[in-house]
Amino acid sequence: MKKVMEYAADYKKELYLAILLIFLSVIVGIFPYFIANKLIASFIEGPAFTVKTIIYAGLFIAVFLILKSVLNAIGITLSHKAAYGTLYEMRRRFGDKTASMPLGDILDKGSGFYKKKIIDDIGSLEVAIAHIFVEGIPNIVIPVAVLLIILITDWRMGLLTLGGIPVSLFAMGAMMKTGMAKMPQYYESQSKLNNTIIEYVSGMDVVKIFGQTTASYEKYARDVENYKEYAYNWTSCSWPHMAVIGVVLPCTVVLTLPVGTLLYMSGHLTLGTLVFTLMLNLAIGVPLNKALMFLPSIPNLNYAVDAVEKSFEGEGVQTGTENNMPEKADVRFENVTFAYQMNDDILKDVSFTAGQDSLTAIVGPSGGGKSTLAKLLVHYWDAGSGCIKVGGKDIREYTADTLMDTICFVSQDNFLFDDSIMENIRIGKPHASDEQVIAAARAAACHEFIEALPEGYKTNVGTDGGKLSGGERQRITIARAILKNSPIVVLDEATAYVDAENEDLILEAINNLMSSKTVIVIAHRLSSIAGADQILVVDQGRLVASGKHGELLKSCALYQRLWAAGEETASWELGV
Repeated sequence: MKKVMEYAADYKKELYLAILLIFLSVIVGIFPYFIANKLIASFIEGPAFTVKTIIYAGLFIAVFLILKSVLNAIGITLSHKAAYGTLYEMRRRFGDKTASMPLGDILDKGSGFYKKKIIDDIGSLEVAIAHIFVEGIPNIVIPVAVLLIILITDWRMGLLTLGGIPVSLFAMGAMMKTGMAKMPQYYESQSKLNNTIIEYVSGMDVVKIFGQTTASYEKYARDVENYKEYAYNWTSCSWPHMAVIGVVLPCTVVLTLPVGTLLYMSGHLTLGTLVFTLMLNLAIGVPLNKALMFLPSIPNLNYAVDAVEKSFEGEGVQTGTENNMPEKADVRFENVTFAYQMNDDILKDVSFTAGQDSLTAIVGPSGGGKSTLAKLLVHYWDAGSGCIKVGGKDIREYTADTLMDTICFVSQDNFLFDDSIMENIRIGKPHASDEQVIAAARAAACHEFIEALPEGYKTNVGTDGGKLSGGERQRITIARAILKNSPIVVLDEATAYVDAENEDLILEAINNLMSSKTVIVIAHRLSSIAGADQILVVDQGRLVASGKHGELLKSCALYQRLWAAGEETASWELGV
């Protein structure tokens, strides 16, 4: 609870006021029992009360009950305002934290993992802030105070009132112990299910095309079944304990009524005292049960907070304080070595310079480290050793925003938001006018196909751009890059989905980008980068050769093989 309340620090005023109001509502809720006791005592002891007395008593009871509801409603409203404000701040804080985390690590864990942490686990804290803390304290303090009144009135009835509490606490402790043991497996199965659902839905087109609905569904069904089993086992172990708590704890008269009646019949207790203590017993049963029923949630909440915090622990990518974009937009890799966590090195002692106003192409076999070079430049991870410089400064000296303003990255795994084409391109420059967006689309050779759509630039592209072809999506992301107008542009297999008819147009757009820019292209079609100022050949994480196209054809055996393979595939025809 302490950790939870640390996150609610900005809403302490609302929380304290909510506690006060709910505290008053619990007190007011006890008054009707005192009035009822007074009526019963008057009936027993005399003189006989009048109809007027009954009416007044009924009115007072109604007023107290209404006041209790009003105070409780205002208190709950304030506590929920504080709760949802706190959840917003937590989600914003952890969302900001992801900006400093290695982007590669985030992508490895998957969107389902972070969805569970930021949405589900943080959402579970609403119970703690809005209910446990705010309602728990008043609903414990007031019953304790009433118990003291009963003990002062008659110590025997006070002890009898406490009779059911040890049984309930024992059941509560057993339930919490079981829950703590099963909690890690439950959360792990829930996280796995989140990832599986997102993967299953995202890959539905592939599943159907290749007829893998049965095999794919088996994995989905298995994870759903596992989650069901963990959830069922957890709750089924708790049912007996919950039954004991739910029956014994609210029934505070389970001992006071029979034993108190025996004491009265034997002359050791007056009827007035019996009635008075029984009324107070009825008054504390509901709030006491309400307070103690929150207790099993506390370990769950502590686990959720710890799980969220641990998910965002670890070193983020290193950033500095330099917020001025470099005057010279050249890129230099100096003896860069990199490995994913504890695995073998992916890049080994790579050094090269990409000069300003030039086109540098990086080629090589698949898995050789080409895309990793590009992602290190845009700070997916920190280099293991060596450094990457932009404008003569280590990229770790720049603020994250400055580096991202300086470099525009177009990945082979392009992503479009479920919005219009106009807004998807405008992401490159949020305050750009419609005319600027259209100009960028023209430069990226996608204006014509956009205009041919029924709603033109207002066309919604669907989830992940699903309403467009792969080539169309790629061209829109290139238009986004053109609109951003960064001095350094990195294209990671940017022409991968572009058909032959439009490839020349895209290459022309890339040439337009080169004006006063540093362009780095990761390419698999060597024909598209033959005119590059510099071609780097990467194999097994090492830079094995560099130079212009003609030079490499003469001096680099690997480049010769890649070029020959490209020429051969270009002439392929389907047999009939």
